[in-house]
This record gives sequence, C-alpha cells and structure tokens, in this order.
Amino acid sequence: MKKVFVSTAAAVLALTMGSAVAQDQAGGSSSGAFGEVKATTIAAGVVGVAVAAAVISNSRGTTIDIIDPPLECGRGEIEVDGECVPDPGTGTVTATATATATATATATSTVTVTSTN
Repeated sequence: MKKVFVSTAAAVLALTMGSAVAQDQAGGSSSGAFGEVKATTIAAGVVGVAVAAAVISNSRGTTIDIIDPPLECGRGEIEVDGECVPDPGTGTVTATATATATATATATSTVTVTSTN
C-alpha cells in the first residue's frame, strides 16, 4: 500500500515540476518572474502535498498483532493439535496370557561291561 502512495506522489510531483517552469515570451512578459501558474497546476500541487502527508502519516502507524484466544473445549473433551476431541478417559487394562511349551531331551551314556569267568 505504501508503494502506491509513494509512486503516486512521485508522479504528481513530476507533473507539477514540469509545468511550473516559466516559458519565454517574445517582447517581455507582464506576469511575474515564475511565469503563469494555472489552477490545474495549483490543484496538482495540493494533491501532491496531500499524498505526501498521507505517506508520512501511514509510515508512522503501529501494527497490532492479532492473537487467537485460547481454545476452550467442552465437558468431556480434550485439546489435541489445536482441536477438541472426546476424552478417552483413564482406566486399568488387565491382560492374561497363557503359554504351552513342549520339551524333548535325548541323553547318551557310555556303559563299560566287564566280564569274569
């Protein structure tokens, strides 16, 4: 937005500066040293001053950051990632597990037999 005001002010000032230059006339001039100033030139100058004042006024403003209010969940809800969801509640979970195992073992032994006659 500021760029629009600045560019408008620059354009208006450029137009008013170009038309405020005195023009030479043959045989002298009965007007003042600055030449003839038309009503359109004065109006353009007033607009330029108004735009410049707007630019200055706009640059001195303050910005207020908008902060979202905290999220308030209803009864039985909790906040999860910024959204209210039903509360799963708390409780105790009991689990029972049964396992069956079978084992097989093999043993090898050496027996020495001695015989006497």
